[in-house]
Order: sequence, then C-alpha cells, then structure tokens
Amino acid sequence: MFRRFGLCLVVLGALVVVPGASAGYPGPFAVQGGQGLLSADHSMRFVALKAGTSTLVRATPLTDAATAMSQTIPGSFGVPTLTPDGPGSGLFRDGSAFVLQSMGLQPSTHFVVLSTADLSTRDQIDLNGIFGFDALSPDGKTMYLIQHRTVQDIQHYIVRGYDLGAHRLLPGRIADKTQASWVMQGWAVSRAESSNGRWAYTLYANPGGTPFVHALDTVKGVAHCVGIPWEPTDSNQSEIFSAHLTLAGTKLAVRMQGGSVYRFISTKNWKVSKPH
Repeated sequence: MFRRFGLCLVVLGALVVVPGASAGYPGPFAVQGGQGLLSADHSMRFVALKAGTSTLVRATPLTDAATAMSQTIPGSFGVPTLTPDGPGSGLFRDGSAFVLQSMGLQPSTHFVVLSTADLSTRDQIDLNGIFGFDALSPDGKTMYLIQHRTVQDIQHYIVRGYDLGAHRLLPGRIADKTQASWVMQGWAVSRAESSNGRWAYTLYANPGGTPFVHALDTVKGVAHCVGIPWEPTDSNQSEIFSAHLTLAGTKLAVRMQGGSVYRFISTKNWKVSKPH
C-alpha cells in the first residue's frame, strides 16, 4: 500500500547515474541558449545568450507578424528550466513578461522580469541564498521557488513563495498543513499544468525509493505529493526518467515512453489507479 505524501520537500539523495542529465542538473536551473521560452501566442522565442559578463536576450520571430528584438542586461542570466530536455519556463500567464534566473550556484540568487513587448526590465529580485524558479501564480503576484540549503549542500531544499508586489519572501515553506512533512529524494522528469494555470504537477523519479508526483497549488500555496507504485527490484527507475505527465479534466496520467498509461491520479482526492 502506498501512502499519499503531504508536503514534498524534494531533496536529492545519493548520487546515481541519471539518463540525459546535463551539467546543471538537477533542476531547476538556468539555461543559456537551447530551446529558450515561447511567447503565449507562440509568435516569438526568447533565448538568453552569454555576452561577456552580461546577457544578450534575443526575441526571434516565429511568424511574419512578429518583429525581432534584442536587449543586453548586466549579469549572467538564463531561462529557468525544470528538466534536462524540457522547455523553458517563467512566462507570466497573461503573456506580458517572463522571468530570467541567474546562472550557476552562488550564495545569492538574482532574477529579472522582462517585458515581452520590448524586453525592458520590469523588475529585479535579489535574494540571499540559493534559489531556483519553480512556478508562477495565475495572477502573476506570487513566484514559487526552490530554496537549497547551501552551495555545498544542494541536495536538500524546500519550496518557498515570493510576493512579487511586496518584494519579499513569504514566511515558512509550502506545505499541506493537514499532514506531517515528508523528506523526499527525486529528480524532476516531466511537468503538466492545469488549463487555468492554478496547478503545477511534476513527476519525480526517486532511485532507491518511490517515484511520485508533486502537485503545487499556486493559488493557495499548498502542495501534495502522491507516491507512484514501483517495483523495488528496479531501484534505478530508468523507465520513469523517460515517462511524462498528461492531464485530462481531473485525471492525471503517468505515461511511459511510447504513450501507454502506467497509472492515473485523481486530482480530486489524489487516489492512484491502474488503467482499465
């Protein structure tokens, strides 16, 4: 019997060989170059590139109606990315702006918010500590972050909320207040989001343990983790690293490579079921 996990304090445990892992993995991390980030209407692609000690941000048109733009900003920034081969994240739901995160692991972390209209800097956030972008609330007022303990110990981290209007970290960590906290180990491999942008669901592989889905309510600021049954004889969970999440209505599907459904999760009560 597998338990429903409350707060997911996703921590990265013993070093294992992770398929497709990049130099910046485990995520979330900032990426220069690569896929970048698509605009809300998919007419533009935003990419951050190294330019000496600065960052060149390019907006490349994908349709005839869009116009190419570029802007150089001081400091080293990249597009926030959750999984090694996944798309960039950080776009505000209304499409008006996007977030860039400082590169690498440093004792302090910096974010800039750029306008999608002209790449001008709309906001800058400077935090003491090691943080990574996780998600945005639908109204664009709260940014969710992963906070690591120290540069030397990035394996342990907690989920935090940041009030963009008040420019301050919200007190405490993101938790399911009705349950005891659980310490987990895992690598993010796939994400799905609800159509209204409220929920962010992330599939984690957890070699040596139980894979799980982390469900973050970006409106209420609470999280649930749902354990996924897995044979203990396959401690490497290599198939999970190739799995992905899809969402249809209130049914979240964990799909293996090739598209077959391994398990369904009800987003109403977090129950896990096998496909019929």
